[in-house]
Amino acid sequence: MAEIMADGFDVPAGPAAARPAARLSIGQKTFYAVGDIADGVKNTALGLFLLLYLTGVLGLSGSMAGLASGLAVLVDAVLDPLIGYWSDNLRSRWGRRHPFMLLSVIPFSIAIGLIFSLPHLESPWLTFAMALATLVTLRVGFSCFVLPYAALGAEVARDYTERSVLMTFRNFFNNCGVILVLVLGYSVFLTDKAAFLSRDAYIPFGWTCAAIIFVSVLVSCASSWRLRHLMHEVAPKEAGARSRVFGDFFDIFRNSSFVILFMTVLTFFISQGAAASLTNHALLFFWKLPPEIIQFIPIGLVVGNVVGIPVVGLLLRRYEKSVICAFALAIFCACQAIPASLYLAGLVSDSAVPFMLWGFQFVIGIAATCATITFGSMMMDAADEHELLFSVRREGLYFAGLVFSVKAAVGGGFIVAGVALDLIGFTQGVATSPDAIPQNTLTLLGIVSGPGAAIVSLISVVILLRYRLGKDKLHSIQAELEARRAAPA
Repeated sequence: MAEIMADGFDVPAGPAAARPAARLSIGQKTFYAVGDIADGVKNTALGLFLLLYLTGVLGLSGSMAGLASGLAVLVDAVLDPLIGYWSDNLRSRWGRRHPFMLLSVIPFSIAIGLIFSLPHLESPWLTFAMALATLVTLRVGFSCFVLPYAALGAEVARDYTERSVLMTFRNFFNNCGVILVLVLGYSVFLTDKAAFLSRDAYIPFGWTCAAIIFVSVLVSCASSWRLRHLMHEVAPKEAGARSRVFGDFFDIFRNSSFVILFMTVLTFFISQGAAASLTNHALLFFWKLPPEIIQFIPIGLVVGNVVGIPVVGLLLRRYEKSVICAFALAIFCACQAIPASLYLAGLVSDSAVPFMLWGFQFVIGIAATCATITFGSMMMDAADEHELLFSVRREGLYFAGLVFSVKAAVGGGFIVAGVALDLIGFTQGVATSPDAIPQNTLTLLGIVSGPGAAIVSLISVVILLRYRLGKDKLHSIQAELEARRAAPA
């Protein structure tokens, strides 16, 4: 049979060539990774601004706001394995992944515009119900995009190093999404403390984010459509095995590499979900920074993210992914705990606070990039190990399991953050007199969002040190898989 020529790859037909070893071009990696802009926009908009919008603008208590955010994440987390499994087994003329990616764009983008347009109602429970319904739509719509999107990347990038390179491209565009939201939030729509508590400022902010998400998803779908010939075929017996969804989900927990990655994410994001949602609370009230200064603090994180790209490239030449990731997480935790500790000890003056925060955010950005790239690449490697153990490809289910862990932890983190705001008396204070919140309350806010979150996150480092799927073992796994595919049926 004649060879299939597509997008610069020579792909021989037949089972032995089901997984060509050719690398993706820079253009193919770039336009595929544009989809990560949507992830960066969504995470930053919800992580930095949602909790303050729900409490300061809509008037929900911290517990109710945290519960709405947390329940939406948990509902989505429960559905993720089903979405991932369906994506793994779908047989259609448009492939397995792209139908989900395309159908998700409308509910996903519209919901993020709506969540920042909800009105202030007299009934807090009606406000809670509206917020919960909108957030569930947003979260599930995003999952229908990101799970097939991430699984597609695991299929088309198969080399140990190539996977880390693709994660680098994704990380770059994710940071582009972060920068866009920071500029829109702090420099365009929310330019002073009054705007942070005004619904009129959030409405255009939300719909601008929605437009960016819509475009980035469509660009990624259109470009990755040309890579579908590199994806694995679904065997007929897999396509009909819908009843296997729960069995296959439990199978991924029989892989020790996946379990370690799952538990690492779970412990890390329980605390970081809470810390991220309290970011603007801490910057505005604990650190007492004006918005024109606040907008520059996250830039340190973004600059660090960009600097981290060549840093992780150099480290990958000498060290295993798991070692780099564990070390990066430890640095992340240290840099999160130190600033508030120094400030509360009286070792940092108010005038030095912005420079100190910027510097620590810069280092956190480098560490976060190193951890994100290596962790995502390790998850792709674990999917290969799963095929060796169980003779089926389950990239979608693997990333669903990973995202399930993240979302369960972040959902719990939202709830913890909301309850913490009520327990320390912050929600009542910001509702009655934003400029006269008791100092004891502000001190507790600094501890919860800084050293407290860091200490919990350190548990994830201990867990990750048990990961054993290194470069040599992966090469052995992939060689055995290729031998299986080359053998007669």
